[in-house]
Amino acid sequence: MSTQQQVQQRIIFLQKELDSLEHYLPDTYQFLMAEMDNQQRELVAIKIQDFYQELSNEQQNQNPPAGNPT
Repeated sequence: MSTQQQVQQRIIFLQKELDSLEHYLPDTYQFLMAEMDNQQRELVAIKIQDFYQELSNEQQNQNPPAGNPT
């Protein structure tokens, strides 16, 4: 499982926990919301990193290094 999938799974879990809290303690709710925010930021960072990695790979494939022609 990729890192992105792991983070998405944690977000889904946290959302289910938040949705299931009918009578919650404010501290618990705040903790879960903060964790949800952290996981969503991590997911966006991974998506951005993946995008630029793919872009870099595409550029490398389009522009092969100049070598000695034989």
